Amino acid sequence: KGQTYQGSIWARGQAAEGMAARLLDENRKQFADIELPKPEPEWKEYKLDFKPEFDCKQATLQIGILGKGKVWLDQVSLMSESAKKTGGYRPDLLKAVADIKPPVIRWPGGCFASPYRWKDGIGPQSQRKVYPREIWDDLEINAFGTDEFIRMCKKIGAEPLIVVNIGTTAWNENPNEAEFMQDVLDWIEYCNSPATSKWGKVRAQNGHPEPYNVRYWEIDNETWGMGAENYIAAVKNFAPVMKKADPTIKLAACGSGGFDLEWNRKLIDGCGELIDYLSIHHYESPDLFAEGPFNYEKFIKQTGELIAKSKNPNLKIYCSEWNAQSIDWRTGLYAGGVLNAFERCSDIFEMGGPALFLRHLSATAWNNAFINFDHTGWFPAPNYVVMKLWRDNYAPNRIATEGDGKGLNAVATKSQDGEMVYFKAVNPTDKEVETTLSIDESFKVGKASMMLVAPGSLNVMNSLENPDKVRPENGKVQTEGQQVTFMLPKLSAAVVIIESE
Repeated sequence: KGQTYQGSIWARGQAAEGMAARLLDENRKQFADIELPKPEPEWKEYKLDFKPEFDCKQATLQIGILGKGKVWLDQVSLMSESAKKTGGYRPDLLKAVADIKPPVIRWPGGCFASPYRWKDGIGPQSQRKVYPREIWDDLEINAFGTDEFIRMCKKIGAEPLIVVNIGTTAWNENPNEAEFMQDVLDWIEYCNSPATSKWGKVRAQNGHPEPYNVRYWEIDNETWGMGAENYIAAVKNFAPVMKKADPTIKLAACGSGGFDLEWNRKLIDGCGELIDYLSIHHYESPDLFAEGPFNYEKFIKQTGELIAKSKNPNLKIYCSEWNAQSIDWRTGLYAGGVLNAFERCSDIFEMGGPALFLRHLSATAWNNAFINFDHTGWFPAPNYVVMKLWRDNYAPNRIATEGDGKGLNAVATKSQDGEMVYFKAVNPTDKEVETTLSIDESFKVGKASMMLVAPGSLNVMNSLENPDKVRPENGKVQTEGQQVTFMLPKLSAAVVIIESE
């Protein structure tokens, strides 16, 4: 109620008395009407502007003609004033992304990246190409392209990471590598070159004269189907040319899926000196929420050993897709455990990005997203809840721990100024664990507190109706001298925050 909705339709045809548009509530009793001009024989855009005086979660947009006639319609759009103010992003979803403070966001993510053609998604919306994207059970209208992605990243303080298409989906059909190479170079120029360059000029015409300075680039996604040798050859072709186009960029190449150490070995030995990151993927069964993170930590360290012996010992690991395949509490326990594993591997592991990130509830598969939404709202899955708790209590300096962990998956860190210590722990067991931290005298223990997520059952999950079933709550902590004691309930994740005296 009271919010303006603006958009447009494209129409052509005949209707001597004009056209009309209407917003209806779910009972079709309240409405907002506007009249539109009579259409012309050729396609033309007609603006929509509504200000309804009613609230409704299931509204209908009707478009019709007055009197007799025949009209063709295309490209119907409508956006709220609040979304327009953010630059075209839904405010609630933009805030959901911003609240976990992602340092880097990868796009176009996953299998969407390999057939993606970036030039179809720039310029005026009405001129962008539309085509089916069968793997996502959807029609890609290219409304969200390079400019919209980078602008979103800048709004929330994240660095964009772009995955380029090198023709892997058509590799067995002998694709024209030169065509894809030019596409990649044009994309780098569009993002990073001054407005005086060919594609920098196009970027400026699209509303952004200054270069975007995209630092991170990845050479396609999940290229296992083309074989390691073919992909290594492709990296050898693309990487030097991409870095020559912009020497400041950092390059990632496709690493293993799951526990494929042999693929990693071949990539590290075959082209490791040409790249900055090995981009690995890992999806775990939610039933392995306890042991899964430790298994993958071992695999990361094994890959790190290969890197240490290679021609590029400075190569870092980037887990660009990770998750457990559910949205119940198992995936929350797994998220906390694997994030701790990533921190324990911080000498070799630099970045991690979960997938799926956002998912509309109408999707027919991949129900494991961190942010789950429909047109009325959103809810966080447990992996989001835990990731946000971990992110809110991030500190850069890892502290050594020793002793009997009693089945816990834990990591301790210290703030840059040395004033705070954080102990992040997952108790994946079916028993509560009493825990005592005995802290070195170099850090004088002051106040301590705990944020605890303990829904009590593995099958608990959030929903649109109950978005806070899985949530952090205050826990109990006792301090005595240099000792901090607390109880971790069964199947729980917690952060203990200790201030210096």
